[in-house]
Amino acid sequence: QKSFISTLAASKNASVDPNALNKSEASAKINELKEQPTQNADASAGQPIQDPKTWSTGDDKATGKQVGYVAVMAKKAGEEVPGQMGKTEASQKIEELKGKTGM
Repeated sequence: QKSFISTLAASKNASVDPNALNKSEASAKINELKEQPTQNADASAGQPIQDPKTWSTGDDKATGKQVGYVAVMAKKAGEEVPGQMGKTEASQKIEELKGKTGM
């Protein structure tokens, strides 16, 4: 949630300290930021540190954060939210959707 809110805040040119928010406050802030127009389409979470294809756990079920990030971006891109994905597939989908959504 912290990474997502930081990226979302950057895309809206909003100043948010995710470490100062509890889970409920962070959820409310995310909803608030989603309603604001995007100001900085170049804001992104950056590239993965390691190539997802080399992950030893790449076939494991995608993390909750990955699933949530894919769902938000897929909806924004007007795409169907994918079903179950592995970690590698989710990471690749996130990169694809970043290009489509500007997130």
